[in-house]
Amino acid sequence: MLVLAGGLYLYHAADNFEYEDVSGRIGPGAWPKIILILMLATALWGIVSSAVSGHAVASDVIVESEQDAALISPPEIHPWLVWFTVGSTLAYLLLLPIIGFFIATVIFIVALMYLGQYRRPVRAAMLSVAIAFAFMFLFMRVVYVALPLGIPPFEDVSYALMTAMGVR
Repeated sequence: MLVLAGGLYLYHAADNFEYEDVSGRIGPGAWPKIILILMLATALWGIVSSAVSGHAVASDVIVESEQDAALISPPEIHPWLVWFTVGSTLAYLLLLPIIGFFIATVIFIVALMYLGQYRRPVRAAMLSVAIAFAFMFLFMRVVYVALPLGIPPFEDVSYALMTAMGVR
């Protein structure tokens, strides 16, 4: 309910941004309102599902046998995975201007999937290419944000993808 109330307040605030209307362009409140609509829909979903089930989700109620099993064999904790993920994020940020957004993002997403214990390389590669292309399309065609193209020969890939998407 708090998320719903906060989202409604923020939507009202985004709806009342003062700006000079330019024909053919969306106003500054468009993106916040789109995100807030998704947030409000999620909050409503939670409220309705909670009301339909007749009770709130009780996450602290654990069956005693499950509690005993958790004490006997605690979950594996891999702090080195966190450090590798932080390192791969830093490497992504360093490589971004050199090899360009698309190639760096594909490599970064594959690395994150591998560090997240996903072990299907063909699916991981296809998914990372699709995600990188979707983000590139979103940023360049919808939001109109210039992304790093990289240095030659990597920029050729960026230009080819931009041409395929119709970006000039």
